[in-house]
Amino acid sequence: MKNKLLVGLVVMVLLVGVLSGCIEEEPVKTEANFEYTSDDMYVGTEFIFEDKSTGEGLTYEWDFNGDDVVDSTEQNPTYLFDTAGTYNVKLTITDNEGTTSEYTAEIIIVLKDIVITAIDAGFSTLATALTTALLVDTLQGDGPFTVFAPTDDAFAEVNQTWLTALLDDVTNLTKVLTYHVVSGTYMSIDLTNTTVESLEGSSLTITVNESGVYVDDIMVSTADVECSNGVIHIIDSVLIPETVTGPTE
Repeated sequence: MKNKLLVGLVVMVLLVGVLSGCIEEEPVKTEANFEYTSDDMYVGTEFIFEDKSTGEGLTYEWDFNGDDVVDSTEQNPTYLFDTAGTYNVKLTITDNEGTTSEYTAEIIIVLKDIVITAIDAGFSTLATALTTALLVDTLQGDGPFTVFAPTDDAFAEVNQTWLTALLDDVTNLTKVLTYHVVSGTYMSIDLTNTTVESLEGSSLTITVNESGVYVDDIMVSTADVECSNGVIHIIDSVLIPETVTGPTE
C-alpha cells in the first residue's frame, strides 16, 4: 500500500513539472509611466522625475518642452523650468523588442508674486517693512505693479536711527514704501524720460540714457524681474518722498 502511494506521489510531481514547462509566462507589457515631485510649481524650481514604466530592456527619451526634442535619456532625470507656461512632458520608452510606448503629463509652471520674489531674492529688510506696514496683501494682489525694490545693502546705508524710527512709524513707513510702487507693469523697455505717479501719490522721475534707467536719479541695477502680478526693478538706494522727512545724514 505504501509503495502504491509513493508511486502515485512521484507520478503527480512529474505531471506538475511537465505541465509547468508547457505553460508560457505572460510577457511584461511595455507601458510608459512616470511621477514627479517638486517643492512648488514656480519658475526656477527643480523637478525630480521618477520612471514608473513596465517592460524589459528599456531605453528612455524625455521631452520636457513638448517640442519633440529629446532633453534627457536618463531613467530618472531632474529638470528646471525657467519660463512660466504649460508644459506637456512626454516620456517615450522602447523595449528590447523595439516596442515603444508614450506617457504625457501636463505641468503648469507659474511666476512668483512680487512679495515671494522679493523674499526669495533675499530682500529681508524690504519684506520686514512691507509686513510692518501691512502691505503684503496689497502687493500679493492682482495688480499689476511695478516695484523699485531697494536691496538690504540699500537699507543698511541709510541712517539707522532714522530707519529704526521709520519702522516704528507705520504712517510714514507706508508713504516711503508706496513711493517705490507704481500701478501697472513697466518693463525697462517701456520706460522713457518721464514722470510716473507712485501709489504714495507723489511723482517719480524716470530718466533713460546710455548708462541705463534711473528713478529719482538712482540707477536701476537689475531690471525686469518678472512676477505673476507685475515686475521688480532692483535699486541700490532707498527712495524718500518729499512728504516724509529724510535722514539728516
